[in-house]
Amino acid sequence: MNNDIRLQADPEFSYSINVQIKEQLKWLIGIGAIRPGELLPPAGQLADALQVNRNTVNLVYAQLREEGLVSGKKGRGTQVLAGPAAETLIRKRQAMRELLLKTMQEAEENGISPDELALAGLAFARLFGKSAASDGKRKLLFVECRGHDHPFYREQVEKEAQAVVNVLFLEEIAGRADILAGAAGRADAVVTTLNHVDEVRGLLEGVNVPLLTIGAAASPPVLLEIARMDAGSRIAFVCLGRQGGQWMADRVAEAGLTHIASDVGGTDNLEALRKIVGHADRVYASSAAYDELRSLAPEKAALYPLVLERSSEKLLRDLSLDP
Repeated sequence: MNNDIRLQADPEFSYSINVQIKEQLKWLIGIGAIRPGELLPPAGQLADALQVNRNTVNLVYAQLREEGLVSGKKGRGTQVLAGPAAETLIRKRQAMRELLLKTMQEAEENGISPDELALAGLAFARLFGKSAASDGKRKLLFVECRGHDHPFYREQVEKEAQAVVNVLFLEEIAGRADILAGAAGRADAVVTTLNHVDEVRGLLEGVNVPLLTIGAAASPPVLLEIARMDAGSRIAFVCLGRQGGQWMADRVAEAGLTHIASDVGGTDNLEALRKIVGHADRVYASSAAYDELRSLAPEKAALYPLVLERSSEKLLRDLSLDP
């Protein structure tokens, strides 16, 4: 990361310190000031420069990893990744940059400070976001755990339903129905996966909001490739968390491919993942985990593409057509 780039952390600002740092880093990645392959500063160094707790920076880096923007390897630093998450961020931030520069210039000409503009803009979005900010699109709340390939699901829901999608992780809810109810109250519908529909339905009891369930499957070419492998081949399935890796392995077993030996892991536990990768003949990674796996074991890594089930595609497309 270029030493000329200066981040800021203002304890008086309305957003938490970790959100401020994370969003500034995402801007720097989005506009190309920090490029794929470059390293972010060590957590301790950045914490000292910003005069914040090191754990705050560690949290920021962990959140960026969950979003698929960076990889973290012990002894090798936190590296910006190339991939679908970075491409989406760059596309959106470059468009936002032009819009915001113009808006900030006009605000300055009218005597409006950047902080005043930011706070007023947030309030405006809360009041009129559905009609003004989202151009009439539906607002959907997608509920999932961190261990699964949630970037894939979010992208598919946005694409098929033509909706604005917010994500809420079950780990953040921690069983509290009031948190989910509050978020669901700002959405037109709640979407979750087959893995979590019973849990989400229970938490939404008494909340008057539609609950939609979607599912995904392994891409047929991947299943065909695995079917051709020698009996006893050791195959690892890796997602953002071990739970997601287990889901991937289960889809292979459900297809009747039981001639291989399976291991599962997640990029959230690199120490365990290295052991799994070391013993594997082949490692299949979800799209959210693929870049990290490719840097860890390029000769073994293969992409495990997901596809939405056709019934889920139809459900979301029908939602986009509803008046």
